[in-house]
Amino acid sequence: MTLREREKQKNREEYQKKVKIKNKKTWITFIIIFLVIILIFPVGKFIGGLVGVHISYSDGERSINVIKIAEKGLIWRTVEAEGVLSQNGFSVTYVWDFSIDNNDPNKEELLKELQRAFETGQTVKVKYEQMAGTVPWRGKTTYFIKEIRCE
Repeated sequence: MTLREREKQKNREEYQKKVKIKNKKTWITFIIIFLVIILIFPVGKFIGGLVGVHISYSDGERSINVIKIAEKGLIWRTVEAEGVLSQNGFSVTYVWDFSIDNNDPNKEELLKELQRAFETGQTVKVKYEQMAGTVPWRGKTTYFIKEIRCE
């Protein structure tokens, strides 16, 4: 092998090392960006929920027939319910999901009223507060009922 060929071979080897290092850096950068993106959304949603659960988005009343009451959750048990909206005795085919806030001091009373409406099939008016966010230990939905009245 001549001197020139050795230099070419050495240059090739150096170039291949540089390319391997560059490829390794590219993959590491890609993996870091990918992991950051994957973590940003759940963490952002959770932080948004922590802030949003204390911000009232809307208040209102709905007339519903209760069709489902359930306690859900593996770690934090929350009361979730569904109701079919009704107006003047006619049911609308819109199912509304709502929760009883675990921090509500009237939780047990609300649950009893809700169960009574469920068992009798009676249409009830529900006053609710919609929050800007939600956290798993208070309820699954952003709608928290505050009062139930029979129609």
